[in-house]
Amino acid sequence: MGRRVLLACAFFLISIQSFSSTGGNLNVSSSDEFAMWGNVRINKHIFSGLSLSLNGEMRSKDNMDDISLWWINPEITFRFNDYFNVEGGYRYAGVNRDDGYESAHRWYVGGTAGISFGPAYLFLREMFEQIVYESSTVSYLRSRLRLELRFDDFLLTPFASVENFLYLSGERGGRTGIMRYTGGVRIRVSSSNSFNVYYRYQRSYSASLGEHILGMGYTFSF
Repeated sequence: MGRRVLLACAFFLISIQSFSSTGGNLNVSSSDEFAMWGNVRINKHIFSGLSLSLNGEMRSKDNMDDISLWWINPEITFRFNDYFNVEGGYRYAGVNRDDGYESAHRWYVGGTAGISFGPAYLFLREMFEQIVYESSTVSYLRSRLRLELRFDDFLLTPFASVENFLYLSGERGGRTGIMRYTGGVRIRVSSSNSFNVYYRYQRSYSASLGEHILGMGYTFSF
């Protein structure tokens, strides 16, 4: 079992390297900015495998001097088992531009498949999303590889992930637009309540600086 866990971790690290190699000029800069993201999620179980959720988030920018955006997001998920699910949803966002807030509409559909080696669970999520701004439309294929360590009767679930946003349209079609690298822990307080805390580094081709992000979230399930 120990060898399988080591193999899964090695595969995860190799995948991070391969993802980052597609980023071109997505390099860490010493002058990168700091931001905080806060999220609240309410999850309602409908029947076996099916659940509905409502998510809200707020993000800062300019080293926490201003709000970058806020959004609200209903979502539907069907979970076949611990290793496979499909999801879809819509998000309305207010994006802070230099001349005021701009509305953005986002819809997405995707699926997740995984394997486990002892307490190590490795998941690959593929998601198509389209974001409609007031003056433009952007389409991505988001590929996320995530590793979780799950232990029976243990309240903490460490996780790490790497995610690539691939442009599907426009002059940058077929090229990486955003890279995200995340590490954190989920804290299960009870069967209905959980928190998560994470650090994330995000780099976008369209921004001169990357972001070091401290994220916090709360989930209520019933």
